[in-house]
Amino acid sequence: MAALFLALTLSDDALLVAAGAVGYTVCHQLPEHSLHMAGEQLPLCARCTGIYLGFLVGLLGLAFQGKLRAALLPPGPIVGLLLATLALMGLDGFNSLIGLLRDTPVAYETTNLLRLATGTAAGTSVALLLVPLLNDSLWAKPEPSASVDDLGDLVGYAVLAALAVALANSEHPALLYPTALASSLGVIVALSAAGATLSASLMPGKAQRKDIRSAARPLLIGLALAAAAMLAVGSARAYFSLTLGL
Repeated sequence: MAALFLALTLSDDALLVAAGAVGYTVCHQLPEHSLHMAGEQLPLCARCTGIYLGFLVGLLGLAFQGKLRAALLPPGPIVGLLLATLALMGLDGFNSLIGLLRDTPVAYETTNLLRLATGTAAGTSVALLLVPLLNDSLWAKPEPSASVDDLGDLVGYAVLAALAVALANSEHPALLYPTALASSLGVIVALSAAGATLSASLMPGKAQRKDIRSAARPLLIGLALAAAAMLAVGSARAYFSLTLGL
């Protein structure tokens, strides 16, 4: 942490340093697997950029529809489609990993655009699946509505995700800071939401959680869990990098 603080104070570009530090905790940050804007590598690889931008896309779509407190999962067929995007990202990631680790022929040569697209689709899906789980465990009276009602809703999210992909893939210099900061924010929000879901499901007192103030404790614990996980992973990665050269 002291090293990060020193880097921030000495850097001419503290925002990108901070975003890179966040990315360091969840992403390999390989240059050849990353997008570049204005001569700068983004803090997350193309796939992780997509995942965490996609998570924000899902949240923005829910907010636009007034469904941020929706507590029901989508209908079964929609859940199947959302899970399929996770499977596609996993397959693309595995294919890429095999090529890196074994230097053997792979099923196909993936690209940063494909990494970005499958990551964005998966990240949006995670938001649409996780938000109902969070709301159901958090609130005394969960809102009885689904995050996605039908295929028409899902198409709307697909359009938003495609727009995010197109903007990021353009690698336009003007998008460096918005993309870097949004994707890094997505890391914090996504991990905090997962942590809050876990803490709310385990903590007593659900009957009293009727507003943000009364729900602050599990939400803050979720943020603390996210920070602890990022610190632990980042520290372990730094240790192994320094001692083993990994």
